[in-house]
Amino acid sequence: GRHPRACTIMRVVEFTNSHNVVITNEEQDILQQVINDGSIEKKKFSERDAQIANQLVNKDLLLRKKINDQITYSPQPRTKNITVS
Repeated sequence: GRHPRACTIMRVVEFTNSHNVVITNEEQDILQQVINDGSIEKKKFSERDAQIANQLVNKDLLLRKKINDQITYSPQPRTKNITVS
């Protein structure tokens, strides 16, 4: 079937060192979860959320680590300073 086009609101993330990154609402949700928890194991995410987490890794907002064969996501140290507008 035809999918309705997803309306994505882009947001600008401002770093204290004036390095701006644009993230979507979805990405912000995942980022916030990881920041709140300190780190989240990939297996706790749905496939979709894991994809979004990987996008955040690509944008240099999350770190992806492999610990005991478990992939975990944690915030980049500088991501604690982001403000999302």
